[in-house]
Amino acid sequence: MDTKKLIRTLDAISYESKLGKNLKNTLRKVDKNLLMDELNDYRLFLKKRRRLLDQYTYRIKSLQSIKLKYDRYYPTKEIGTCFNDILGIRIIVLDYDINLSNENIRHVDMSNGKKNDDGYRGYHIYYKKSNFHYSIEVQFFTERDYIFNMWLHKYVYKYKDNMIGIKLKDLYDKGIIQNEDDFKEELEKCIIY
Repeated sequence: MDTKKLIRTLDAISYESKLGKNLKNTLRKVDKNLLMDELNDYRLFLKKRRRLLDQYTYRIKSLQSIKLKYDRYYPTKEIGTCFNDILGIRIIVLDYDINLSNENIRHVDMSNGKKNDDGYRGYHIYYKKSNFHYSIEVQFFTERDYIFNMWLHKYVYKYKDNMIGIKLKDLYDKGIIQNEDDFKEELEKCIIY
């Protein structure tokens, strides 16, 4: 992975808020319609710069997801924290030795699980030029973790019990789950019992 190129790309697609407010302000401090308009402008800004993202797998969060996230976190969440993943880039790596040092990058290592473990594994960075710019999320996964995380998202995301994901991750690591059908079969056992 060319880390210098990644940082140049992140810098080129970084979006500065036009709200005139520090994004550390909470959602209650900004008009919802103005914020939704700005986030839609941000999405259009990213779509116009798609060529810069051609070498990456990425997604731009839908307006529906943005509105749901707003409703879930209003009024106390910081604007910048709530919308730190409007753009999500995914990169497959051989290991989680992520050597990206830059003053604008915050590292979140979940290679051994999240604080509230649910089976998900990965390594995220958040690139933010200033408190007036929206963060860009870059997710790094080993190929093996990427596959498992996709199954988790597809089949387990709707369940509130994190123990289901932890149990499935253990079975995956032991080689009992080797494909998507195995995953679905073991998930069904977790739900029934």
